[in-house]
Amino acid sequence: MLINIIGFNLSWFGLVLLGNDFIPVTLCWLIYHVYQIARNKNTHNNENNKSTLSLSWRTEVVLISLVTATGILVDSALTLSGIFQFPEHHIIPLWLAMLWASFAATIAHSLQFLAKSKRLQLLIGFVFPPFSYLAGASFLSVELPYGPYITYFVLAPIWSILMLLFYQSLSFINRSGDNHVN
Repeated sequence: MLINIIGFNLSWFGLVLLGNDFIPVTLCWLIYHVYQIARNKNTHNNENNKSTLSLSWRTEVVLISLVTATGILVDSALTLSGIFQFPEHHIIPLWLAMLWASFAATIAHSLQFLAKSKRLQLLIGFVFPPFSYLAGASFLSVELPYGPYITYFVLAPIWSILMLLFYQSLSFINRSGDNHVN
């Protein structure tokens, strides 16, 4: 779990500060993340590892893909509507898509404590992710034409809904996926 949150934070800073140049590092971390899940295929039988949900590597890849695709669609819509502007890009940059994949890898691991509480999902979604965009703007990785306050209050309800959606998706994928076959 600690490696998971460190990997995400390293990816966040690297991608926000260095953009596409940091994609190979994040990609290596994501490959390592999925490899660790595949290597520990009997995690769900391991009594010593109750800090993460018991997903197969295939289920993890499906979750990462679904969350990443959703994030790309949402951020693309926000960009097309003028909420975000990216220097030198008319659409979202590739590094942001990779940041979505990196975030997705935390859902069933370092953020797994959110899985059992819809209220916490709503609250965390309302507070923290919008600040991530504001921080990105302070590093000049994204421009916020409507300013920080309006942008925050546009993003907060969207992210609250996204967090609910992501954890509902996790629950559905986990129930319908074959988590015993790796």
